[in-house]
Amino acid sequence: MHVTSELLTLEEEGLVRRVEDNDLTYFFKHILTQETAYASLLLKERREWHRLIASTCETLFADNLNDYLPLLAHHFTEAGEYDKAVSYWYQYGERALQISAFPEALKAFQNALALLPNEPTSERAQVYAQLGELYCRHTDYDVAKENFRNALSTGIAARDAKTTATALTGIARIESQRGDHQQARELGEEALRWAKDANDIEAIAHAHRQLGVAYNYEGKNELAQEHLRAGLALYQQLNDREGISSCLNSLGVVARDEKKYELAHSYIEKALAISQELGDRYGVSVRLVNLGVIAEQRGDYQTAARCQDEALSISQEIGDREGAALIRLNLGSLALTRGDSDLAMQEYRQALSEARGLGLQALSLYIIAAIAKVQLALGNAEYAAELLGLAFHHPAGTADIKIDFDSVLQELNTKLSPEELNVAIERGEIMDLEHAARKLLEHIQA
Repeated sequence: MHVTSELLTLEEEGLVRRVEDNDLTYFFKHILTQETAYASLLLKERREWHRLIASTCETLFADNLNDYLPLLAHHFTEAGEYDKAVSYWYQYGERALQISAFPEALKAFQNALALLPNEPTSERAQVYAQLGELYCRHTDYDVAKENFRNALSTGIAARDAKTTATALTGIARIESQRGDHQQARELGEEALRWAKDANDIEAIAHAHRQLGVAYNYEGKNELAQEHLRAGLALYQQLNDREGISSCLNSLGVVARDEKKYELAHSYIEKALAISQELGDRYGVSVRLVNLGVIAEQRGDYQTAARCQDEALSISQEIGDREGAALIRLNLGSLALTRGDSDLAMQEYRQALSEARGLGLQALSLYIIAAIAKVQLALGNAEYAAELLGLAFHHPAGTADIKIDFDSVLQELNTKLSPEELNVAIERGEIMDLEHAARKLLEHIQA
């Protein structure tokens, strides 16, 4: 009653007002009044008020704390209860990352890191690992790798085998994207050893998933399926729906590479449904890209274009530059299928420029193989053969390049003599990737 009386007095004096007439929630009418009132409190008083607010919120909203994570994190921070503050900032960062709210996730993890002691602890290693994941999804691989390395060194020092395994898995993922497939596989195997030593099911699942992706890049699909199915079983045991979705998507990619399009479509549709339910925009975009590729390979160009356009919109919204490059590549393929070589070259140019800027060698090589197909359609058979020679034989290339562009090689066999074809391919094999990409971008632009 006393509080209500004081509030009514403040309301009569024009300092506060109710949110609604039948609501007991009030707010200050002017920000300066609020700041003056707050500044008048002693530090000890402020902390007590923040602690009271945070504790009250924990009690009132105990059944739905996810909606109040940043509020709780803020008040426990101001109350000086840093252990609780770190926990809530971390949970908020995880939630924001799951729905691709990257700025909010970054702020949350940075706040958590700032409150932790500057010494090797499991909590510090875990925050670094989450920052690595965040920057991976935002396609800033240099910063991602730096954070994963911090997670690795901190995890080892803290004797945290689980986070050490997670960090190794993250670095392996970056090496796969950059085309060092042997390094990616070796890191994945090391991650699996650490995860098994920790006897942590989640870390073991992560390592199996990454190894599955690495083996798929190398064209060793039996091993890829073995690891992906092992990861999927563990994620199902944990009821980790994001992990389940990721493994299903990767199994779909393997099935697509083996031209089992019905099976691939089934896997990825299930993965898409889970990502949509989770509100995972990054995951939704990836699944749509893969469904678009499958639709194109099945001859359903309208569905293919719709999937790629939807994915591009999401990628641009969340700042996924790698995803945008991949989608431009797929849109170029659709344009070429429809006979529009000019539009195909335009899309490929944008895709190559983005992939080159991100240092994505494997994707750059795939795009170069796609450009070879355009050059062949334009009558430039020898140049097309040179580009295929580079894409097929560069160590950063992936197995799907040869699978997807074998038809181009077969057609070149009808356009060039065996000697001409071999000489052109050999010229491509010794090309420098960076020089070739730069020349292609100049050529396409012209």
